[in-house]
Amino acid sequence: MRLVYVREAHPSDGWQVPQNETQGVIVRTPRSLTERNEVADTCAAKLKLDFPVVVDGIDDAVEKAYAGWPDRIYVIDKTGKIVYKGAPGPAGFKPREAEQALIALLEPTKPI
Repeated sequence: MRLVYVREAHPSDGWQVPQNETQGVIVRTPRSLTERNEVADTCAAKLKLDFPVVVDGIDDAVEKAYAGWPDRIYVIDKTGKIVYKGAPGPAGFKPREAEQALIALLEPTKPI
């Protein structure tokens, strides 16, 4: 499992939401890949993620290819085939559905 960090959904120099201000999530739009990596590292640390986080390039190629912004859950098999695509989050997050897709993917005798 990996998380792909794409562009910031609510940057302080863009559409900042009150919840981010309350929670102290004040992030301006990264202007370089180094800045985006720093934001992704901070995000992973604050969320205590225990799996790898990869970062979309500053050109947003992954976000554009998968429509992953502002956030979305995908399960992708080893060949690159999308086996689960959740609706935009956070309201569209269905972790149990993603979990079932992962289980089916790891048990090849069961259909997805």
